Amino acid sequence: MTPATNLKAVTRTLYGWSSFHAQWKIDFDSYALKTTAGVVFIDPMKPSPEVIEKLDALGSPLAIFLTNANHDRDADWFRKRYEIQVYAHERAKADCDSKIDVLVLDGEKLPGGLRVIPLPGIAAGSVAFHAKQSGGVVLIGDALLNIPGKGLALLPAQYLEDKKQALQSLRQLLDLRYRVATFAHGDPLVKDAKKKIGKFLKKMTH
Repeated sequence: MTPATNLKAVTRTLYGWSSFHAQWKIDFDSYALKTTAGVVFIDPMKPSPEVIEKLDALGSPLAIFLTNANHDRDADWFRKRYEIQVYAHERAKADCDSKIDVLVLDGEKLPGGLRVIPLPGIAAGSVAFHAKQSGGVVLIGDALLNIPGKGLALLPAQYLEDKKQALQSLRQLLDLRYRVATFAHGDPLVKDAKKKIGKFLKKMTH
C-alpha cells in the first residue's frame, strides 16, 4: 500500500486522501469531516507524515466511523494516536478484525451530528453516514464505486450479500438531502451527487 501524500479539500469541511493498493491497482479513499463537535475520520488509512500533520491541524479529533466490517483499515492506529473510539454497525462486529468500541444502530445520530443509513444486502454491517453541512454530504463506503473513466458502479456481485436487497437499500439515499457523495474507492461526487446516484439506480433497476 502506498500511503497518501496529498490531502484534498472536497468542501470547506470535508477532506479526503487516497492510498494506492499496488496489487489490486485501486485507490483506498479515506475522509475527515469537520463538525461543530470535532473531526470524524471515515474508513481511515494511515497517510504520509505530511498528511498526518494536516489532519492534526483540522481540529479536535472526535471519532472513527467504519462503513462496513472490511473497512477497519488503520482504525487502530487512529484510535491510539488520537485516543478516540471506533464506531461501526452492530452487524459488522463478527467480521471486523479490529475492536469496535461503539456499535451503532439503524438511523442513529452519532457524534458530530451524522446519521447512520443502514445498507443491508451489501457487505456485513454496511452503512452510509449522512451529514447536513455543506448542502448535505453522504459518505457511502463501497456500497457504490466511482470508477475512473467509467463512473458509478455497484460493488461486484461476489462481494454482495444480496444484489436485489442492495439496490433497494441504496434507494434510501434518494430520501436524503445532499449534494456531495464520497466513496471508499473512487473520486467523490462534488456536485449534484443525489441526482447522479438517482439516475444510476434507475438504470440498474430497469
